[in-house]
Amino acid sequence: MEDEAVEGHPRIYPGDQVIEPAVDGSVVARAPRAAWRRESALLIALAIAGAVAEYPLALAIKSLEVEGLWHAIPFLGLTFVLASLVPVALRINGGLGLPGAPLIAAKIAGDKIHFSIRSLARISIGYAIVAAAAGAGVLVIVIVLLVFIARGGAGVSLPKPPMLTVAPGRIAIVGALVAIAAAVSEEIQFRLVLYAIFGWIARLISRDSSGYPGRRALWIVTIAQGYLFGIIHLLPVGGALFHSTSKFLIGGLVMPQTWEGVVFGRLYLRRGLEASMLAHAAMDVALFGLAAIGVLRSHLGAG
Repeated sequence: MEDEAVEGHPRIYPGDQVIEPAVDGSVVARAPRAAWRRESALLIALAIAGAVAEYPLALAIKSLEVEGLWHAIPFLGLTFVLASLVPVALRINGGLGLPGAPLIAAKIAGDKIHFSIRSLARISIGYAIVAAAAGAGVLVIVIVLLVFIARGGAGVSLPKPPMLTVAPGRIAIVGALVAIAAAVSEEIQFRLVLYAIFGWIARLISRDSSGYPGRRALWIVTIAQGYLFGIIHLLPVGGALFHSTSKFLIGGLVMPQTWEGVVFGRLYLRRGLEASMLAHAAMDVALFGLAAIGVLRSHLGAG
């Protein structure tokens, strides 16, 4: 699925080359300040727009209730905080050799793009399948445990998701829009920004002979940002399911989003932000499509 390379070094794969390599083989210089500002502004706008658009769309397919909008305010606040750190993250990425958003950066800087869209899409879809399998595996384990607990009379009930009452067409179409908005916003926040911050910390603790974070440190960073990705998704329901901080933190380990975030983080490290966005969106669009098919079949069966 991926070529061999040394993580932590500023390099793009030959099939996905975005910038014409220097004649002498030297590393391309840091982008001019004006290009850096334009890239920062674009990524900030995308992160905020994606988060703001996600909530009304989620209401339309009942994956979010009206009262849940009040609980969404802190998450919007977090989005603004992380989005404001995009310029810092781009600077850190340059120093650590992390990929950032290579295609966007090349386009804004006016560099000639040399990459295979087909190759990038194929690899992203492959990672989307891996992420979906990882999330589904964790979800199956959790559901099985909840069923056993419920049968044991522990008072745990498995409520029917309100989204299952929505028309299948709306689930598919609006769900796809939710998936794209979430993928763009969340990948900028968690992969671009948090990966840079954790990578900077990892560099202070562990670095290889070239001064970049070592392979082991980058794996820790990948898992850490994925874990926080899961924790953020657990927060809306965490209070009802877990009654102590320790149980809540352990609960983050059994969130499907945690392990999906690890897969997306790995893809980001190897191919850049655009690839992780595409994989994230593809996975979520497919999941909404499957949900729509499931609802349609239930309606046909009931009829």
